[in-house]
This record gives sequence, C-alpha cells and structure tokens, in this order.
Amino acid sequence: MIKDSLSVLPMRREIHQARLGFFLFIATLSVFFAASLIAYFIIWSTSSIDRTVSFSGVPASLWISTLFMVCVGYALHRAVQAVRFEKQVLFRRWLFFAGAMALVFLVFQASGLNRLLAEHFASGPDIKLYGLMFVLVFVHALHVIGGLATLAMVTNRACRDGYDHENYVAVSICADYWHFLDAVWLVMLVAFALTS
Repeated sequence: MIKDSLSVLPMRREIHQARLGFFLFIATLSVFFAASLIAYFIIWSTSSIDRTVSFSGVPASLWISTLFMVCVGYALHRAVQAVRFEKQVLFRRWLFFAGAMALVFLVFQASGLNRLLAEHFASGPDIKLYGLMFVLVFVHALHVIGGLATLAMVTNRACRDGYDHENYVAVSICADYWHFLDAVWLVMLVAFALTS
C-alpha cells in the first residue's frame, strides 16, 4: 500500500508542473493582451478623426462568431464533466462538437478580418482603428488556431481511450485555455463596441 502511494507522487508532481506551466503561459498572454488593449485605447483617444462619421464599427461576422466561440467553451466544459464520470462516448462527442464550432468560428473570423482589412484600406491614413482591430483580431485568431491544434491532439488521444476519470489533466488544461480565449474575445468585442 505504501509502495502504491509513493508511485503516485511523481505523477502528482507532473500534474502540478503542467498546471504551473499553463498558469505562467496564461499570465504571459494576459499581459500581452492587456498591453495591446491599452495601446488600442491610447491610439483611439488621441485620434483626431470624427468618429461618428468615419468609423462604422465592428463587422457583423465578428459579433456572430461570438456564439460559436462560447459554444466551444461550453462543449469543452461538458467534455471535462463527461470524462470525469467515464462517459467516454459522450466525452468524444463533446470534443468533436467543440472542434466543429472552433472551425466555424474561424470561418466567421476570416470574413470579419477581410472586412476590417477592406475598411482599413478604404478609410484612408487618418483612421487607424480598422488596422488596429485587424491586428488584435488576427492575433486572437492565431491563438485560436493554436488552441484548435491542441484540441485536435486531445481528441486524437481521446479516440484511443487515452483519458479516464483519473487521467484527464490535458483535457482540463485544453478547456481552460479555450475559456481564456472566450474571455479575451468578449473583452475585445466590448472594447471595440465602446470605441465604435
């Protein structure tokens, strides 16, 4: 019995190390995101353009994509619950649903990015908000692609019965990352709405 307890200690240490690494990664991204939003607000507040006439706001496809982003977070939350209770089939279904919603989100993101870029080039050199919005949305989309790659790896391992009620830390970290992306996306949209 003591021997079994001692063999669990290295695994717990690895779990704590993984969670600490994830926390540091999210902390770094949070600082980058906060600095980007501060820069966005500074440029917006010091801009001398007539915002009511020349800036038409956030493209509708970006607002629509929010629904799919929230669906990804919800699906991954449900996937974590399913694997905790050993509902493997349901677990895999939620993972596939999350992946599908993430892909639809990226399609709407691409449409919104295209619209922002077109507005940026059509608006002239005085209006920098479209370009700034494009950069922030594009950086978020890159992180979504990274999250999608991670989700694909988790899903692949789940299809090979790689997770159970005792071993699902990677699934939990993947879900937490997507929750972070959800939060970042919502804060960005609020910031864009306030400056429109």
